[in-house]
Amino acid sequence: MLAASGALIAACGTQASAPTASPTSAIVPQQLAVFEQLDQAIRESYLYADYGGLNWDAETAAVRHQIEAGLSGEQFAVALSSLIAQLPEGSASYLSRDERIAADLQASTVYEGIGAFVGVRGDPNPRVVLLSVISGSPAERSGLLAHDAIYAVDGTAVSADEGVNVLNRVRGPAGSEVVLRVVSPSGASRQVSVRRAQVVAADTLRGGLLTPSLMYLLAPAAGDSSIFEAVAKVFQDSEDQQQPITGMVLDLRIAGSGGQWPLVEMLILLGDGPMGKFTSRDGDQPLTVSGREIANSQTVPLVLLTGPDTSGLPEIFAAALQAGGRAAVVGLPSAGTVLNYRRMTLLDGSMLTFADSTYLTVGGVDLSRAGVIPDIRVEADWDEVQPGNDPVLSQALDLLPDS
Repeated sequence: MLAASGALIAACGTQASAPTASPTSAIVPQQLAVFEQLDQAIRESYLYADYGGLNWDAETAAVRHQIEAGLSGEQFAVALSSLIAQLPEGSASYLSRDERIAADLQASTVYEGIGAFVGVRGDPNPRVVLLSVISGSPAERSGLLAHDAIYAVDGTAVSADEGVNVLNRVRGPAGSEVVLRVVSPSGASRQVSVRRAQVVAADTLRGGLLTPSLMYLLAPAAGDSSIFEAVAKVFQDSEDQQQPITGMVLDLRIAGSGGQWPLVEMLILLGDGPMGKFTSRDGDQPLTVSGREIANSQTVPLVLLTGPDTSGLPEIFAAALQAGGRAAVVGLPSAGTVLNYRRMTLLDGSMLTFADSTYLTVGGVDLSRAGVIPDIRVEADWDEVQPGNDPVLSQALDLLPDS
């Protein structure tokens, strides 16, 4: 399985099919109980009180009428999935019981596939961008590199219409083979055969000193608390070696999170004071930190790099430091995937997932609607740069002393 980074990918709705059995009067009360549970949760806790412009009363009345008229189990799942799909894109999803079980079985850091963290691009050049290649994976053994892009899988071009579903064509059981048409940032195209295997999705912080006092760090595609520990160690080592860091570039262009990214710890290390707030139907939760300096972590000139694959908590981190004037941001806008989601297992075992809060900067900007907007925009995507030829990094270094 190809490990995908960053944002939550909602499952596709169930396709309509002919009912396998006629609905009975006993089914209707059960279906209505599940429907009422879903309806109440959205009405009380869904982030957007206006439902994103959807006439929720009218739509739920229509679904209730369908249920009372009689629906098979499959038709019922389709009705609820279709209802939830009308809410703003990415803000809610519904899985039938069988879909939820299948999704739970796939929720693991162990996968079968080529072994890479990826991003998907649509028009005008549909492709799969390799953000990071897992060490020891089939992808690495086959010569695939970070910054490469996949344009065709087994002879069929990646299309804009399939979106993230293209990953299903790259995934596959261990021992099977997939043939990829790969283009490198230099423009060279090649065919690469990869024999899939079982891989562990893991990535680490990389980088180091570019000069005796300028530090560059690339945040991993999938991060946890070890990021904070590694960055804190960089500052501690500089103090121990009596070689202070005079400037830092923290590259977040491939950084995503599944909730384990150490947001508060990183903000405490590099910032201080109000950092915005989380807001929901129940009110606001301010995000305020008391900075803790290690060496000169609170004062070192700081530039953050962002791009379309920067997602989740790394986005909040970047937006908070940018809005407070602590860091400059260079690159491309981020994804804006910062909604917090609530998961509910409904009475029939199906799953409702919906956004219940979002993040606002100290300036009141809803990051889910805008994403992180760079102070300096550089039109170069991840598969258009490479080590030694990275205009985004070059622009960032121009902002730092002693570069």
